[in-house]
Amino acid sequence: MVELDYGCALGDVREQWERIENDLRRAHERLLEDKEAGVIGFLDLPFGNTKNVKELVQKKRSFTDELVLIGIGGSSLGAECAVCSLGKAQGFYVMDNVDPDKTVKVLKTIDPERTCFTVISKSGSTTETIANFMAVHPVIKSKEQLVIITDPERGFLRSYAQNNGIDTLPVPPNVPGRFSVLSPVGLFPMAYMGVDVDKVLEGAKKALELCMIEKLEDNPAWIITALHYLHLLNGKNIAVMMPYAERLSLFVSWWRQLWAESLGKEGKGQTPVKAIGTVDQHSQIQLYNDGPKDKIITLMVVEDMEDDIALAPLSEEFSHLAGKTLSQVLKASYQGTAGALVKNGVPVLVVKLSRLDEEHLGSLFIIYECATALLGYLLGINPFDQPGVEEGKRLTHGILGRKGYEEKAQEAMDIAKRCTSSSLRML
Repeated sequence: MVELDYGCALGDVREQWERIENDLRRAHERLLEDKEAGVIGFLDLPFGNTKNVKELVQKKRSFTDELVLIGIGGSSLGAECAVCSLGKAQGFYVMDNVDPDKTVKVLKTIDPERTCFTVISKSGSTTETIANFMAVHPVIKSKEQLVIITDPERGFLRSYAQNNGIDTLPVPPNVPGRFSVLSPVGLFPMAYMGVDVDKVLEGAKKALELCMIEKLEDNPAWIITALHYLHLLNGKNIAVMMPYAERLSLFVSWWRQLWAESLGKEGKGQTPVKAIGTVDQHSQIQLYNDGPKDKIITLMVVEDMEDDIALAPLSEEFSHLAGKTLSQVLKASYQGTAGALVKNGVPVLVVKLSRLDEEHLGSLFIIYECATALLGYLLGINPFDQPGVEEGKRLTHGILGRKGYEEKAQEAMDIAKRCTSSSLRML
């Protein structure tokens, strides 16, 4: 069960809340129209067939024990979130950044002969992904160890796979990478690592039914959208997500990309911030309680923590803790933090999970994807493109000497000169 407690998130938008439903309905209709027109495909993913994914996993698992996922952003965050959140990360490695320390460390850890290398890029030409693939290519013993997940028809990785007889799975063309966690992009690594992908999709299907209800109080995506939209209009341009469960840390990383890349356009958007309870009570809460009132905060709670430990007596001063469990301390900390935030006028939305398993994670994925899309429509922007990412890619191509990007190389040099025209050397 996923539950939203939003009474303390209404704050100063209560009057607007009463009038927002018609705007949400129009955004919802736009979402369905784009789905029917084939413009967007993420709403179809919960109903996908996992047969091909599971068959390929069985094939690779017959002679490999570990998985190296080579991908970045939407090609890695969803799978990494699910695998790590569900406690399946033993033998799972992600090469996303092109920091050589990380890549070398992975290569020193794995047994190359017993590793399945999974290369994921929708475009088939993501610089970081191709670079990491080139870095590990010499240690791959056989093409049978490889799986490429990319566009079904175009791109370098598609042609490379076809020319070399490498097993592939498709990224649906109408699904942006950050919305692709319920496609083979997320499902293959999940299934390889022992996650029940059918249950993930089942949870997404159940949640999607709720996200199709055209009534604000009954639709979780509408509630999340409305709260963030109305508070954004009232100047709260920062959205904080703070789970009181470390296993949800990577869910926040996944959401952060989804929110930032989908909504930050045309001078609009809401900055997503990651926090972890209780750790960030000791690093960020001072600001949230006593700083600018420019934030809406989502706290996340898992009711059944599965593992727990009782606290042994230590001293009279802390006798009130003796006999309690760590989960009780965690829950009390969440309640205390929520109370302080509300007292200080900060809108607080609480997302409660009865437990953290495949179905609940699948539910969260689809709810926040729907909310992100709807918020984009309300803001009057396209939530499915990322024009602000492309110029950085072009300049990077120029710096690295890619043919056809000579002008970008010169432009990058000119910018670098401007940036270093004023400089301080400290050591």
